[in-house]
Amino acid sequence: MLLKLIHLGQIVIAAYGAMQCQAAITKLLEYEDATKKLAKISSEAERQLHKTRTTQAAGAIAILVSFAVSVLLTTAGASRGMLVRYLASPVMALAVFAARAYLQDFWMGKGGKPVTASKIPLPKMEGYNEALERTQKSLEVLGWLTISWAASSVLAFIEGY
Repeated sequence: MLLKLIHLGQIVIAAYGAMQCQAAITKLLEYEDATKKLAKISSEAERQLHKTRTTQAAGAIAILVSFAVSVLLTTAGASRGMLVRYLASPVMALAVFAARAYLQDFWMGKGGKPVTASKIPLPKMEGYNEALERTQKSLEVLGWLTISWAASSVLAFIEGY
């Protein structure tokens, strides 16, 4: 029963995270055309654009897969077989942790400062600054999901599903 409650919590956390990712990506897309133009003349801008896209995608995918697996384990975990019951949670813990580390490596400032500390104080950059804030929230969500998947891994073995 406790394990199902953890999975229900994961569903709620992942749904919130999906909303944060969607908002961040939408705001970043507002700057896509300008960034593409800059990327044509600057290899660093091209690298930054590529890294922005891949990190945002990695976070969004980790959150969506986390949501889907949580739903699967909540609704039909026991009927999916022993392998799924015992391996899903540890695999998800590792996958979500890896996605979070990948995002954090790019989006955290020097010295581990949150992305919101590096807001750009320029006119017409409000959308970008909001994307930074939403990305920070996505990182927090991935942290909570990592913890919850680790906890459900331990519980799956203790409870035996």
